[in-house]
Amino acid sequence: MAAIEPSAPDIRKRRRIAMRSAAIAVTASVAALGLVSAPTVQAQSAGSGTVDPESVDPSVAPGSLFGAPSLSLAGLTQIGAPIPLTAVLGSLGAVGSADFARPGSTGTMSGEPLAVRDDAITASTVLSVDPMFPNSTNEADRRAEVWTVTSESMQRKVRVEVYRAPAGVDAPNMYFLDGVGSETPSGWSGGMGWGDPQIRERKVNVIAPTGAPSSMWSDWEKDDPILGPNKWETFLVEELPPLLKAGLEDRSEPLAHNGGWGVLGVSMGAASALHLANRYDMFGGAAGVSGAYTTTDDLGYQYARLTVSARGGEVTNMWGPRNSDSWIEHDTVADPSGLEGKAVYLSAATGRVGSSELGRFGSDTMILLDGHILEKGSYESTRALQGALATVPGVDLKTNYMPTGIHNWPIFVTEMLPGTDHVLSGLKPPVSNFRTTTGAVGDRSEGSTGSSSSNSLASSGSTGSTGSAGSTGSLGSSGN
Repeated sequence: MAAIEPSAPDIRKRRRIAMRSAAIAVTASVAALGLVSAPTVQAQSAGSGTVDPESVDPSVAPGSLFGAPSLSLAGLTQIGAPIPLTAVLGSLGAVGSADFARPGSTGTMSGEPLAVRDDAITASTVLSVDPMFPNSTNEADRRAEVWTVTSESMQRKVRVEVYRAPAGVDAPNMYFLDGVGSETPSGWSGGMGWGDPQIRERKVNVIAPTGAPSSMWSDWEKDDPILGPNKWETFLVEELPPLLKAGLEDRSEPLAHNGGWGVLGVSMGAASALHLANRYDMFGGAAGVSGAYTTTDDLGYQYARLTVSARGGEVTNMWGPRNSDSWIEHDTVADPSGLEGKAVYLSAATGRVGSSELGRFGSDTMILLDGHILEKGSYESTRALQGALATVPGVDLKTNYMPTGIHNWPIFVTEMLPGTDHVLSGLKPPVSNFRTTTGAVGDRSEGSTGSSSSNSLASSGSTGSTGSAGSTGSLGSSGN
């Protein structure tokens, strides 16, 4: 299929529409906040990660909007009747305001498509494997690689981050699916995942694909003029696993894999993680952090639509018109039967603005507003999926509901380790292979002796590899 090239007038028109709708959205959203509040909830602790959330930077530097103090917004999130956000969205739709922009969304749209098809790509292959942190003194960093591969279905190159399990075992594989930004490097490469020394020692191979912003990690019905070709479900299930099994001759060995597969996602990636585990037997477990798992009610529709439009995409290019078969097939709450017998981890915060949020984001009301609305929706959708799973036999479900917190990396990061551990509990256990190396390209590098004395990625020589909470998955104000 030939690439769809956007015209300059089309791009300018989209920008104007996004700017106008954003102004309308702020008014509607603030009005909605006056009606909704997060219900009182006791945190159900499932354990917390060892990365200190206080070290995570906000997605956007604190500022102010219209002179509105943060404390006023914090108060709005904790008073009033506990009306579900779904009901508010339904009311907005009834008065003709069903489609609106996210508060804080930049509606990022460049003049060029994110990706275009390359007719010369006719197969899925591994082009190169390189160390992710070539200058790091941390021995564990030698297990982190950047694989550049081609996708036959998308006819494009894809950067895939691979974090090998420690030497000596054939381990399960686990996908990490990033949020709406799906930047390069991924959220996993910094303090979000690989920066946690405990996760580094888990016997699991983590695979983090990148370059899928606003895609829902899904197979789209049409190539998008802005977001390009998206066939991520096909890539993750059919194309990438054989490449990981093959490795790259004389460069990087295949992953030491025991056959088990799991998937963890945050925000946009959370919905996709549960969908994949629900649909495919290859996955024995899934973790969703602050996700939305419906697609057919008002809440689920708005989440999917806003996710796609956040980077300038057109949602009908993804699954066609609303309530089509593709929309229904992606509604995990409506039919979670495919999760029978699997390990499932779900977490979300109420969206309440607490002292931690005020300390991090100051008086930037837009961050707080956007994060409150999105996380409140995630909370409601997570509760709905929990209820639906009560009818599915054999599900090993673990949940963690946080009494305060908005939709952003400071709450996502605390759920990485417990989510990973619970998914691993449902997968095939590692098997000893008696090898002294992992087969990573870093193990073959001359002079790569390394040292385990440092758990910091600060010495990495990979541009942007240390990452920050704000540089990954951010959308003006949030990590969705």
